[in-house]
Amino acid sequence: MKSLYIKVLTFSMFVLLFSSCKKDETKIVADNGTAPALTTTAAAGTLVLTEENAEANIVAFNWTTSTFGFDGNVVSYTLQLGVAGKNFARPVSVSLGSALTTSMTVATLNSLVNQLSLKNGADGKVEVRIKAEISANYTPAYSNVIPLTVNPYQIIIDYPSLWVPGAYQNWTPPTAAKISSVDDNKMYEGYIYFADASEFKFTPEPNWDNDYGSNTGTDLVYKGGGNLKVTSPGYYLIKANTNALTWSAIKTTWSVLGSALNAETPLTYDPATKVWTVTKTLAAGTLKFRANGADTINFGSAEEANGKLVQNGVAIPVTEAGTYLITFNVSIPGNYVYSLEKQ
Repeated sequence: MKSLYIKVLTFSMFVLLFSSCKKDETKIVADNGTAPALTTTAAAGTLVLTEENAEANIVAFNWTTSTFGFDGNVVSYTLQLGVAGKNFARPVSVSLGSALTTSMTVATLNSLVNQLSLKNGADGKVEVRIKAEISANYTPAYSNVIPLTVNPYQIIIDYPSLWVPGAYQNWTPPTAAKISSVDDNKMYEGYIYFADASEFKFTPEPNWDNDYGSNTGTDLVYKGGGNLKVTSPGYYLIKANTNALTWSAIKTTWSVLGSALNAETPLTYDPATKVWTVTKTLAAGTLKFRANGADTINFGSAEEANGKLVQNGVAIPVTEAGTYLITFNVSIPGNYVYSLEKQ
């Protein structure tokens, strides 16, 4: 009998303990979060971003507290920017901890919208919201969405480079054109205009401490060798491979072609601006750029037509017929851009 009493008592204590745990557990189950209310200091109209004002504050965002239904929860907030109409499919996010406000300089906002692949120098539509969350185990809460119109500028990415000092610029490395290795794999390329037949060398720094020359005209010799040469004036694609110790120079002329044009049309180079241009009447359709009347060297855009050139990229859309100033600019290695400006 005594044994039965002990067993019943033990079972009862277990049930009480289990019930207590269940009660404690229910105390920490979160509700759906309340949506923060987002506001901004941005005035109506376009936020025009310029490199000259890069350090100036241009916009601030403020939001109200979000709660998830129990005391002591720590809510983390993230500012999300997305391309308008894409429902934040691939947003750019800025983690802000428990803060309820943030301000941005021109440079910061420009960097964020460049990550969204907006076209530089043109009005682009973006959307901003706040994401509130307590952990990955609970559904986040999202604020209202605020639309912004932003006109960003191009961010020049400084890739690993070789300087190309030569007779065309008085053999001065600090002011010489550069060729760059976008993939940082010791394979460099860039476009340089030579007004005359010219000699030059490559230097890994903007000085003459070390250089690359050539003995055969196509090889590279580190800390030695004769001058590299182009034998006629023109706009050259210059390549160098410091692993294989080779280099090349391909003279190029450029044209634009595609369904938006009635015929392949040559571009004209301006040595002062370092840009190729043509003014042309276009139909709705597409276009691409290519060198020397062949597809061996050609440029289109990324999947989003954002003004950035990609070798062997997709055809660039022309959505509205009209007369356009077409600009093709490959003067800054690794930072190739185009524009279509309706006249």
